[in-house]
Amino acid sequence: MRIGWRSYLKQTFRKKSAYHAVGIAISLDTVTFCALRKQGDALHVAHEETVSFGQWGKSLVRWTEKHNLAGTPTYVAFSIHWYQILQIDRPAVEEDEIIAAMSWSVKELTGSEQDMVIDYIDLPVPLAGAAKVNVIALPKKDVAETCEKIFESGLAMQQITVEELATCDLVETSSDAVLTLVQEAGEEICLNIVKNGQLYLSRRLKGFENLGSFSKDELQMGIGESLSVQVQRSMDFYESQLRQGPVRRIQLRLDTQHIDALSLQINQVVNADVEGLVPANIVSDTQSPVHRLNYISLGAALGADKALVAEKTEAAA
Repeated sequence: MRIGWRSYLKQTFRKKSAYHAVGIAISLDTVTFCALRKQGDALHVAHEETVSFGQWGKSLVRWTEKHNLAGTPTYVAFSIHWYQILQIDRPAVEEDEIIAAMSWSVKELTGSEQDMVIDYIDLPVPLAGAAKVNVIALPKKDVAETCEKIFESGLAMQQITVEELATCDLVETSSDAVLTLVQEAGEEICLNIVKNGQLYLSRRLKGFENLGSFSKDELQMGIGESLSVQVQRSMDFYESQLRQGPVRRIQLRLDTQHIDALSLQINQVVNADVEGLVPANIVSDTQSPVHRLNYISLGAALGADKALVAEKTEAAA
């Protein structure tokens, strides 16, 4: 990416943004932007817009100019269509050498000739006594193109993450494990189990992409039961294989108008409280209520607060 001096100086000396953060969710066909303002302890979703993927860079420039968002810290989350997650043995090297040590294994496992950007997540607990890590691999060209679009819009790139981690940031940090089911329209369901702000388990539930098209009666003719079985299997794995205590709380944000009926079905199968997933201290100033916002872009934007907490924790240590 080549940057002109005029553009560079313009960004360098730009006044501080009045907004807290911008979150961007990049899916296969669409890209969603959301902008947050901080008012006291609450975060207000001031603006949200979804555009087609084809010209999203130009749309972002217009959106940024329209709402005077230039200079706002920006957090990007890619959907599962763009990356691969692999679980491999943790290399027995120093911390700053891990990514380099994993690069050849990742290239072989992905079977791709593309240059990849990789990062990893340590598992909170060893699996079957083995030291393993979850590796995320993104094509380097996609990362570079995204960074260029962010820069051209005048926003301040801070972090690139992925859907599983972005949706973790929607959950309040707690010592009690929470199982979440998050789904955007027409997409697979992302199932996470989160405890103490850490991702213990993540799965993709296929076969539910058309959930929003089913009536209440159709959900009761097998769809709800099938989803409940997948939830129970994940809870069983968490307890037996990861040797963790029972999951007592399930939070849903699914692509259906019959969320109450579906919650009741799940509650009849699993021994846990089932409720809607609505992030705490979030207020929507848009025409959409919080539970109808794009949760991936919102979760990405909430990474701003998570990063701030991490910086304070490190400073205190």
